[in-house]
Amino acid sequence: MKKLASVCLLSLLFASACSPHKSTSTKPIELKPAEVAPFVDKPTRYVREIQAAIQRKFFIEDDYRGKTCKINIKMSKDGKVYGVQGNGYPALCEAAIKAIKNADIPAPYDDETYRQFKQAVLLFQPS
Repeated sequence: MKKLASVCLLSLLFASACSPHKSTSTKPIELKPAEVAPFVDKPTRYVREIQAAIQRKFFIEDDYRGKTCKINIKMSKDGKVYGVQGNGYPALCEAAIKAIKNADIPAPYDDETYRQFKQAVLLFQPS
């Protein structure tokens, strides 16, 4: 149950993370973990760090708006993503996968955090 809750939380945070950015800038979204709301617990803090790392590499194009892409990831204990599979709007999925592969995702804090996030679903849904 805990794993499902963390995956859902991760999905919800990524869905909301993509929505406030309205421009088609050629610069990556700049969001540092310290600028995100205060951290509550390890899983929430780790989700926000993953989110910030990917947002720095994710570029939103106009044709992504209103589209969705679910990305299934598999991660090693050092934070390296070794498995990525997208399902949804092809161009958005391609951009999301590129951002994930290029992101500097931090290693999970401990084994419990790793077990919760070693396989996760990320939802990209720019608006």
